[in-house]
Amino acid sequence: MKTYEFGDKNKPVILLLPGTCCHWKATFGEVIPLLEQSFYVVCVSYDGFDETEDTVFRSMTEEAEKMEGYIQERFDGRICCAYGCSLGGSFVGLLVQCGKIHIDHGILGSSDLDQSSSLAASFKAHLMAPILQGMLQKGKLPNWMNRWGEKCPPEERAYFDKMNQKASVTSSLNKAYE
Repeated sequence: MKTYEFGDKNKPVILLLPGTCCHWKATFGEVIPLLEQSFYVVCVSYDGFDETEDTVFRSMTEEAEKMEGYIQERFDGRICCAYGCSLGGSFVGLLVQCGKIHIDHGILGSSDLDQSSSLAASFKAHLMAPILQGMLQKGKLPNWMNRWGEKCPPEERAYFDKMNQKASVTSSLNKAYE
């Protein structure tokens, strides 16, 4: 794991964690100058993702341990904010869950929408909202999604079965609160 630091070290620290197979500079390069006005910016480049290292991404746990060690050593175990998009959001959750460091504010982003233009994000949201609403109301995946899942190998089919179970439970909970 490699880190890139920007700005005034006396400002609150914001940790930026990119998504899967996303380069830190491509993801955050444009916002770093803006964030530097209020924060000391730290961008993480995971093992296997940085062109300056010959490393391999082995596991989320291993990378999270490296981040914890870095934050403990560099910032006495406490930072103001961590923003992670996609895989990075999973890291934010993992770091908070482990409890070895303190993050005042954790922000989980979805690279599917927050990295899109307004028009593309709006289109995606309008496309997904009816699907998700139907799942919550009916308590099951849409038929087309189940048919697609039936063609998958058994281990992947198990995923679709779990999704149907979760949708059913969520639907029941929603009806209980109505």
